[in-house]
Amino acid sequence: MHSFLRVFLLGATRVLLIAFLLGGLVVVAGQIVALAAGDPHLMTLFGTDVTEVVCVIAGAAGACSFLLLYVRERGPADGAAGGDDGAADERKSVWD
Repeated sequence: MHSFLRVFLLGATRVLLIAFLLGGLVVVAGQIVALAAGDPHLMTLFGTDVTEVVCVIAGAAGACSFLLLYVRERGPADGAAGGDDGAADERKSVWD
């Protein structure tokens, strides 16, 4: 279960981060086109509706990335398959 959660969070973080970056490019490109065309409605669309969706995607990517910090791969040093009964765990933080 621990491994599945880590793989899921890692994949979700990657997909959401790519979607967030592409969404940001769409917002900027849309606003440039709207500015060049002089269309205030198009500018408002890209400045509000599209930006809201991109911000939600960015928040989900951040949440998955944050949760990923607390899901570590288990190995021999973690006591999953024997090892030193977690003695190495005392020196590790959530970022190790």
